[in-house]
Amino acid sequence: MKNYLLFIFTIAALCSIISAQTVTITPSATAYIFPNGVSVPSDYPHVSIPIKTNPDPGYIFINNWTGVPYIAILDNNGSPVFYRKMPANARDFKLQANGMLSYRLADPYYRFYEMDSSYTVTREITAKNGFGTDEHELQILPNGNVILIALEYKTVDMSKLVSGGKSNATVIGNNIQEIDPAGNVVFEWKCWNDMDIVDAVHENLTAQTIDYIHMNAITLDRDSNIVCSARHLSQITKINRKTGKVMWRFGGKHNQFTYIDDPIGGTSYQHDVRVLPNGNITMMDNGNFHNPSFSRAVEYQLDTVAMTAKLVWQYRHTPDRYTWWMGNVQRLPSGNTLIDWADGSLPKLTEVTPAGVKVMELGFVNYAHSYRVFKFPWLGKAKAPVITLESSGDKLSMLINKFDQQPKHKYMIYMDTLPNPTKLIDSTTLSAIDLTGFKSGKRYYVRVSSKDSTGKESPYSNEENALYKNFKAGDNIVVNGDFLDGMNQWNFLVTSPAVAVPFLTVDGELLVQISAGGTQTFHVQITQEGIPLVNGQKYRFEFDAYSAAARTIEPKVAMIASPNTNYSKTSAVSLTTAKKHFQYDFTMTDATDNNARVVFNCGLSDIEVMLDNITVKQIVPAEVGKKDETVPDGFSLQQNYPNPFNPQTIISYELPFRSHVTLKVTDLLGREVAVLVNEWQSTGTHSLPFSLIQYQIPSGIYFYTLTTGPFSSTKRMVVLK
Repeated sequence: MKNYLLFIFTIAALCSIISAQTVTITPSATAYIFPNGVSVPSDYPHVSIPIKTNPDPGYIFINNWTGVPYIAILDNNGSPVFYRKMPANARDFKLQANGMLSYRLADPYYRFYEMDSSYTVTREITAKNGFGTDEHELQILPNGNVILIALEYKTVDMSKLVSGGKSNATVIGNNIQEIDPAGNVVFEWKCWNDMDIVDAVHENLTAQTIDYIHMNAITLDRDSNIVCSARHLSQITKINRKTGKVMWRFGGKHNQFTYIDDPIGGTSYQHDVRVLPNGNITMMDNGNFHNPSFSRAVEYQLDTVAMTAKLVWQYRHTPDRYTWWMGNVQRLPSGNTLIDWADGSLPKLTEVTPAGVKVMELGFVNYAHSYRVFKFPWLGKAKAPVITLESSGDKLSMLINKFDQQPKHKYMIYMDTLPNPTKLIDSTTLSAIDLTGFKSGKRYYVRVSSKDSTGKESPYSNEENALYKNFKAGDNIVVNGDFLDGMNQWNFLVTSPAVAVPFLTVDGELLVQISAGGTQTFHVQITQEGIPLVNGQKYRFEFDAYSAAARTIEPKVAMIASPNTNYSKTSAVSLTTAKKHFQYDFTMTDATDNNARVVFNCGLSDIEVMLDNITVKQIVPAEVGKKDETVPDGFSLQQNYPNPFNPQTIISYELPFRSHVTLKVTDLLGREVAVLVNEWQSTGTHSLPFSLIQYQIPSGIYFYTLTTGPFSSTKRMVVLK
C-alpha cells in the first residue's frame, strides 16, 4: 500500500541542517499530546467523554466522516493508541474473527483493506466476477475467507412493474460472495430471484436509478448460514450458505414472524444485524418510518418453529434520538451494549447496562459522522515509528509515535537534503518536538527509528520531506503565479476522457487548450500544492482569467486529500472573452493545513481558458477592510458539487443585481422536494448547502431550478446512499 503520509510543507524561517549550523530540538510548544504520550496532528478529530462510569474495558474502534478522515483506536479515556490519516473517507474499522483489522475506503479506492496487529496492510479485498464492492460490510472468517456484498447493476424495464416506471431504469442488485484467500469465489448468492424489486418498502420505483435492497450487514448464524440486513426492504433474511436457498424472512412485505412484546410492531430501515451467542439477534432500528421517527437498539428472540419474534431487550433514549442513516449495536463481553448513533448531531458511542443505565458516552468535539463504532480487546505493536510534520510559525514540529501501547521510546532522528537520509542529527524520547535552526530555500528529508531498552533499533519510519520558504504576511504564497518561469511548481492534470495541453502565451499567460473537456470539472485541472494556511488567519485569493467564449471554471484553495474541503469557499465563476480580475477573501476556519493547494478545474467544456497573476496572501491588518468589488456579468447557475453526493452538496449561482430568487429541488416526476430559496438576494455569488440530513430523500436523480425574473436554469444532481 502506498505511503499516504507523504506531504510537501512550506515552513517559515528555517535553515540548512547540512551546513555548519546546528538544529535545535525542544519539546513542542503547540502539539497536542495525550496522557498516554501519543501526539496528534492539528486536524486530528478529538472526542469528548461526558459520561464514564465503569464501562467495558475494551478499546474503541472509530472513524470520522467530515473533516480530515482518520481511523483510530482509543482507550476509555479517549486517548489514541493508534491512528492513521486516510486518503479518503473510511468506514467499518474493526477487529475481525481471524485476528486482523479491516476498513473500507471510499472514492476512488472502492475496496476493503486488511491490516495485521503491526498496522501493516496485508491485502486489498474486492468483489469478484466483475461486480462492484459495496461499502457496507466485510466479514473475515477464522480461515481467512471473506464475505462481502457484491454490486450488480442491471437495466430493467420498470414500466412493466410499476405505473410510471422508466423503461431503462438502472437497478442496483446486492449479491453475496464468499472469497477464499487466493481470490476464488467459493460461494455466491444472487439477489434477483429471492428479492423482488417491487418489495422495496418506501423507495421511488419510478426513479432512473433504484437501490431497492440496500444491503448493509452480513453476519453468520450459529449454524454458519448467512443472516443479512436489507434496509430498503426493512427485512432480515437468512440464506443457506451451501444451497443459497432463503431459510426465513423477518420484517418487510414477506415477514414470516409474529411480533411479541414489541410496542412498535417491528423495525424500519434497520442497520447492523448481529447474531448473539444465545441465538438472539440485535440491530439498530433506525426507525425512518416509525411515527414519529426515532431510533433504538433492539434484541429479538426468534423461534423458527413457532415463527415468533419476541422483543426481549431494547434501548430507547429519553428523549428520543433519531439517526436516519448508519449506526450499529454491539453486545460487549461485560453484558453491556454499545450503541453508535452515527449521525454527526448525535453521540458516537453510548454504552448502557442491561438495565439501560448509561456507563459511557462519547462524541466528536467537532461535528462528524461515524458509520460504525466498536469495542474490542486489543494489543497492537507497530514495527516502526510513524512521523508527521507540521509548521508552526518559525519552526518545524515533528510528531513521532510508535503505536505499540508502550509509554517510552528513544527516537533516532535522521535528516538530509537527499531522500533516504542516514545522517543522524539527534535523538529524543519525546513524541512531539520543535526543530529550529534552518534557513530558507532547500528541501529536507527526515525519518526516524526507535530503540528499545536493549538498544535494538527498529526499521525506519515513513519518510517526510519539507520545502522551506520564507513567507511573511502579505507575501504571495503561490510560487510562479505569473507563469514567468513556465509551468515550474504547477501540476497539469488531465483525466480520461478529457484531452488538453498547457501553453504559455507571448504575454506570459497560461493557455489551457482543451480538445475534450471530459465528464467532470476536475478532468482538466491546474494545481499547485504546498500552500500553508493557518487556522484563524485571513487570506486573499486573486487571479486574472478569460476564455475563448463564455464558459465557467472552478477556482479554489482546498484540502489536498479527501474530503477536499474548499477552504476559500469559492464556487464556479463565469468567464468571457474579456480579461477579468477575481478576488476572494476568506478566513481559515478549519485546522491548520500546511499542504493545501490552489486548484483550477477547467473540465466539462472544450473552450480554452487563460489564467495569470495567481496569488494567495495572508491579509495584513490594513487590507482587511477591502472588499471584493467583482460583480457577475449575468445570471448563472452552477453544477452542484460534489455530484453525485451523500450526505451534502453545494449549489452556487450568480446574480448581476439584486433579485428575487427561488431555488427549488424536484424529483423525476416534477414533484417538489425542497424550496431552498424564496427571497430577495443581493448582487454577487451565492452558495448554499443541500443536505440529506435535513431533506430525507431516497437515492436517485433530482433537478434543481433557479428562477429570477426572466432567467430560469435547471441542472441535474444525483443522490447516492
